[in-house]
Amino acid sequence: MPAAAIPATEAARLSELRSYEVLDQACDISFDNIASLAAQLTGCSAAVVNLIDADRQVSMAAHGLPVGELPRGLSFCSHTILTPERMTVVPDARADDRFSDNPLVNGPPGVTFYAGVPLVNPQGAALGALCVVDFAPRDISESQQVVLQQLAQTVMTTLELRRAMNRIRTMSLTDGLTGLSNRAALLDGLDRAIAAQRRAGTPFALVYLDLDGFKKVNDLEGHAAGDAVLRGVAQVMAARQRVGDVAARLGGDEFALLLAAATPELSLALATDLAAAIAGSASAQPRGVTASVGVVSFVTPPSDLDHALAAADELMYEAKLAGKNRIAHREHAVTTVAPIPSAG
Repeated sequence: MPAAAIPATEAARLSELRSYEVLDQACDISFDNIASLAAQLTGCSAAVVNLIDADRQVSMAAHGLPVGELPRGLSFCSHTILTPERMTVVPDARADDRFSDNPLVNGPPGVTFYAGVPLVNPQGAALGALCVVDFAPRDISESQQVVLQQLAQTVMTTLELRRAMNRIRTMSLTDGLTGLSNRAALLDGLDRAIAAQRRAGTPFALVYLDLDGFKKVNDLEGHAAGDAVLRGVAQVMAARQRVGDVAARLGGDEFALLLAAATPELSLALATDLAAAIAGSASAQPRGVTASVGVVSFVTPPSDLDHALAAADELMYEAKLAGKNRIAHREHAVTTVAPIPSAG
């Protein structure tokens, strides 16, 4: 059984596919409805909305067949995406060299008839196909082909709306200057961390940073220089952000880092490394900044978000009052204030 060729634009196609963030996600009921309509309006036994990933076919919705995954080498739709300008019709797969020895044809479910319309996005990438299948040889009329093409367009319209909504949500949770998360995103992550701790006892920490000397940069060098400093701090934070962490700019020269699943010892070590890196990167600038840092390690849950933020903010001011370029760390109501080690 010959596997379908890989499109010449495969890398770009996969990039477009993943931009929709639908692989391995819960199915949208609208796709189920489209699959049901496709089967009914074409008189076929089954219909499926399939996406073609790098090495698998992922069903987003199905009518008359189970939703699931297949190896890409067995996929009819992997052939359909090779001709994005037209639909693929297979009246009898048993007589087609591409599919005659396919296990889906010779074994259950016994696919015999197939018609698929490529799901092509505005950038010209064929993401997958809306297909109808039957278990006996047949054909599909011109009017049924038109219906199937219109339903495929509806699938793409729904995917485009979903991608646009995801992008809007991302923008609403991103700081425009630095590209870090914003306060709203931090609060969302903090809420999830508190819930996880209440559910499973998972420790976490909140690191609160305020830049020392930032006002002088703005006053003497101008706001463009100040913005460059903020972006530099953001780069240092992003480089040290682990999977599950949230690095955020809260506003002005205040930043925060939510450390997920971090013990008190690890939290203090990560915060110390972060603050030292900020001081080290600033030392190379004509007028650099350092950071006063408050770190709260939660081994038991805070009462709420405000309690968590206030605790970290209080420690940050404690570090600043102790001489700046300091870390104040609290664990189990024990507070320590210490200088930040030199970056060298």
